[in-house]
Amino acid sequence: MSRSSGFSRGSVSPSVNFSTSVTIRTPPVPVMRTVMKPIVITFCLLNHGHYLKIKRQLHAADEALSWMEYPDVPNPPPLEPSKPTAVFVVGSSQSGGVYALQWVRRELPEHFKNFVFMNVRTVDSQCYSGAVEMEKVRQQAGVALSYFVNFCHHNGLPSKSYLVLGTDPIEELTKLAEKVREDFPNSIFFTSKLIFDHDNWYIRQLHSEAALQMLRRLHLRNMAMVILPMKL
Repeated sequence: MSRSSGFSRGSVSPSVNFSTSVTIRTPPVPVMRTVMKPIVITFCLLNHGHYLKIKRQLHAADEALSWMEYPDVPNPPPLEPSKPTAVFVVGSSQSGGVYALQWVRRELPEHFKNFVFMNVRTVDSQCYSGAVEMEKVRQQAGVALSYFVNFCHHNGLPSKSYLVLGTDPIEELTKLAEKVREDFPNSIFFTSKLIFDHDNWYIRQLHSEAALQMLRRLHLRNMAMVILPMKL
């Protein structure tokens, strides 16, 4: 008596197919908006609060300097373009420029014979469209630069300022730096950069890296630059 197997010879075994289907459902658009809206608003409020705090601190530092006025000096000390020159990249805040100037005078006394201040003011399309707005920006920047120049003159230091208006501050600063080096070949550039007690990636994202970009551009052009950390 022959024992029969489950499959006859020559027959093909049936194949077993296992298939798994996964369905990913994204939340509806209204739900995404409901979730993301408060997150975005929170970040905006945090950013605004941080910038407002820094603005108040800079304003307080500037106010501490505003009680001393430096009018024009009738016969300022003459410039010596061939001598060592300290060039300061300054903005609208007086405290940053004065801090850098005092640091250079303290750490490198009697080395520099000329003190130059350069500033680039960023303007938008609205300023370009009206001569009144452009002149207003130019006057505001001129007042800030005059403070530094007159400060140096009252301390017996030869000084000069450069001002440019443009839409790309880094590009304009680079061009202006090249112009300054043509006038003062033996020059070193200085600028200040804010530092904080609690620094992290988020704080660094909020603040411009213009100083580091400027440092890179000038270095590639064989122009020396020093970034001075400034703590409010």
